[in-house]
Amino acid sequence: MRIRVTTRADLYEKRKQEHTERGYRIEDECPIPANGFCSFVAVRELPASDGLSELVAQALGGSHGARGDW
Repeated sequence: MRIRVTTRADLYEKRKQEHTERGYRIEDECPIPANGFCSFVAVRELPASDGLSELVAQALGGSHGARGDW
């Protein structure tokens, strides 16, 4: 599962630490504020047996086919 985390610049390090403690790997860091916000991508590998969680993550992340395909 990949999530983009956008946060105020003053909370950037705290949010990274929280996600790291929850088992996420941090990628694609943008620590320099743009309009007062910084961001990073938090990645966590899901077990293959966790199909329901994967479907929920896809639905929330918009990772589905073209609109007409379903």
